[in-house]
Amino acid sequence: MKYILIFLVFISVNLLAKKDFFYSYINSSGYQISEQRKQEIIDGYDTLNAIRELVKEGQIGEAYSWIKEFSSQNKLKLLKSDIILLQCEILLKKDAKRFVLEGARELEKAINSSVIHEEDLPNAYMLLVDLKLESNRVNDAVFFAKKLINTYSDPKVKAYGNIYLAKIYERKREYGKATKILYEILTKTTDLTVATIVADKLFDIYVADNKRDKAYELIAKVLEQNIDFYANDSYIALKKVDKLLKADMPEFSIKILQELLKKATQPESIEDFKFKLANTYMDMFNRFDKKHKNMQIAKELYKDLLNDFPRGTHVKKAKMYLDEIIMREGKIEPAILASKYKDSESMMQKVLLQELLNDKKNKRYTLILKQKKIYKKISDTIAQRFGYKDMAELFDEVNILMIKDYLNSGQCSLMNKALASSRRETLQLLIEDDTIKFKFFECLIEVPYERAYKLAKNAFYKSRDAAVYLHLERMAYSLGLIDDAYDFSLKIDMIDDKEILRKEFLYRFLVYGKKSDSVSMEKFFLYTTNNEELIKANDDNPLIIDFYYQYYLYLVSKEDIKKSREILNKLYQKQKEFKAYVYSPFVEMELASIQKEQDDFKGALEFLEEALKSARSIKNKDLAKLYYETAKLYEILNNKDKYSETVLKCQELTGIDDDIYKNMCDKL
Repeated sequence: MKYILIFLVFISVNLLAKKDFFYSYINSSGYQISEQRKQEIIDGYDTLNAIRELVKEGQIGEAYSWIKEFSSQNKLKLLKSDIILLQCEILLKKDAKRFVLEGARELEKAINSSVIHEEDLPNAYMLLVDLKLESNRVNDAVFFAKKLINTYSDPKVKAYGNIYLAKIYERKREYGKATKILYEILTKTTDLTVATIVADKLFDIYVADNKRDKAYELIAKVLEQNIDFYANDSYIALKKVDKLLKADMPEFSIKILQELLKKATQPESIEDFKFKLANTYMDMFNRFDKKHKNMQIAKELYKDLLNDFPRGTHVKKAKMYLDEIIMREGKIEPAILASKYKDSESMMQKVLLQELLNDKKNKRYTLILKQKKIYKKISDTIAQRFGYKDMAELFDEVNILMIKDYLNSGQCSLMNKALASSRRETLQLLIEDDTIKFKFFECLIEVPYERAYKLAKNAFYKSRDAAVYLHLERMAYSLGLIDDAYDFSLKIDMIDDKEILRKEFLYRFLVYGKKSDSVSMEKFFLYTTNNEELIKANDDNPLIIDFYYQYYLYLVSKEDIKKSREILNKLYQKQKEFKAYVYSPFVEMELASIQKEQDDFKGALEFLEEALKSARSIKNKDLAKLYYETAKLYEILNNKDKYSETVLKCQELTGIDDDIYKNMCDKL
């Protein structure tokens, strides 16, 4: 629960003032009061101030019991107003709806029946705003805040009324209105306490409005200028410490706690503050910077608690937390603590988590995932103590480390298997990790995985990174998502990154080819004609063989004789270079045909003989044509033995009786 702490400031001053006034021993009728009554009044105010001190020290339960007892025994009418105000303040700080409702009911009743003194009414209205807000009676809260602003001429009371109005706007999430009111107060006030209270509330609003930088800057200034505002009241201070921890600003929590420790005189307070400080340092280590020194400071503070307060309230937990640190430092085996704290569920979970982290450190990822059901017993609270948002985040990390190992060792099939059991969040982290992102993409191209591709597509669809688009294009192609691949190719065009365009050229060829329409290929080859340097840039890529073949056929269809023959020769050379006779005997037969046109029969025969030697698997129909053309060249060159041998091979071919070349061979 959030509290503006104005009421506390006002009522403390009023209690002292009233006590001083009644020391004059004059009653309301102007007569001298008896010594007994004097003492009762003095004792009454002393009791109220003592209860107030308990509240300031954060001992709300004890203060509540005392104020109830004192209220039931009080016979002094003049103390009734102060008792009700203090009791209702304590009910508010009990932080439970039934107490809040009781407080609002009692205080409103006291105001309406004139039990509350006239001079106490501003305090009552302030307290009533808080009580109404905490009971979700916002309109009532507005009424009493405006009463403070409109009824009283005192500038300070008006300021407090406006602070409460800003608090109401904060509750309604109208942060702009709240901020405007508070800034206006800051421009007018010269009172350090008022300024600090305004800044305290502004901090809350900035945090609620996700303006963390402004909140951070503001609290830094407040603590620099008036840290005593918190340090003089441990209840206020500890509330602020918790808010700062929740806002992920533990360094400021530490400043306040250190100041509290400097001023603390009571042993129980010193123990409480030191324990809270140790826990905060540990929290900083767990959740933020992981600086070893923070854990060491916590360790020393826990040791101090054990030495200075051997019978203290926190000794059991301090000992447990100290052992936890020693375990996390690797100076004691988790199993030893498991036997020592077998009755502590939280410690058993910490031990289990430490064993998991030890296995993670030793790269036993498969073992961890096999034992996932056991580790799922660990609560998210324990995971947070070890620096993880929840156990799912830790399992994500294990999955990512395992997948990184697979990536670095080129085990794409194992990576793909690991992905199948990974959460969406795991995939997202892999996609966004610049250190392995492209290795991850390459593996997804080698072993396609549509779920991971779709995540990558959504994550980077609006990117301006041409390299990412190239990988997405290749992934889409490998999954058969040709329209997606085509879209990414167009995106690469728009970015116009020359290096990526060079790398993308042959993949674009594959994508356009898969669209299975003449318009797409016409468009691609027109692009090729206008960017011939891209062919040379991809000369070492085996895909160039397929490109040369298709490009040759395209140029033939366009009757570009010169260019087509140039590309055919390049195709021939690349097949030999890569020892990949994908388009044999077609290439050699085309080259032989060109040589025959030039009456170079010997050269033509060399191409055909090479085709017969190099081609790994030739269909009988193609063999029939090859044998026939070869035989005819042997005949022209008057090599009768080779002619007869080749004709016989052609005639022995089976299963192609209706083939024209087989029939011609049979007639030779």
